[in-house]
Amino acid sequence: MADWLMAQAIPRQQLVLLGASAGWMLPTDWLAQFDEVHAWDIDPLAAPLFRWRHGRHLQNLGTQLHLHTGDGLAILGECTRAMPEAFFWFDNLLGQLRFTQEPLDAVSRRLQTLPKTLQHVAWGSVHDRMSGRTMPGTPLPVSRQGLAGVAMETAEGQAWLQQLGAISPWLDHLTEHVLPPGTPVQHTAWPFKPGYAHWLEMGWCPPRT
Repeated sequence: MADWLMAQAIPRQQLVLLGASAGWMLPTDWLAQFDEVHAWDIDPLAAPLFRWRHGRHLQNLGTQLHLHTGDGLAILGECTRAMPEAFFWFDNLLGQLRFTQEPLDAVSRRLQTLPKTLQHVAWGSVHDRMSGRTMPGTPLPVSRQGLAGVAMETAEGQAWLQQLGAISPWLDHLTEHVLPPGTPVQHTAWPFKPGYAHWLEMGWCPPRT
């Protein structure tokens, strides 16, 4: 993920992180390319841990760090209006919405309408597509490049799951339509714990005029 992020030609002035947690999945050097970082997470421990992990290095390099405790999704529209030139990054957040108390069909609709909400800003996401048990001893595949919108039922989706050694059933995180079809993405296998893996998808979109 670090290699992929560093290789992207993303606008680098303001960064808005949603679901930042402590920034475990983000390289400090990538964060330091922005003049300002604004991060939201609902966990009250996220801000001090994020500052402990990245704060000193970002300060030394002149990146201003603004950490907020709260639901960044609830104020997303406000943030896009206040910072239209910022890059909005959903950090392993969108695939977790299926675990909220909101009905699954409502979560799916919410995720599918997200690109319209963000169409006038640059934005991207790393999220779980699917997750589940894997065959013991299966070496996880290297990351591969592709396009957003690969469905589990397609030959391409099934081939990727076979490479992961997926043991049915796998959990659908409802993120198939988060990124607009045709968006360049990277698919990555994440060995979350022994015998269990996540299919991660990451990609970003420039603003649409």
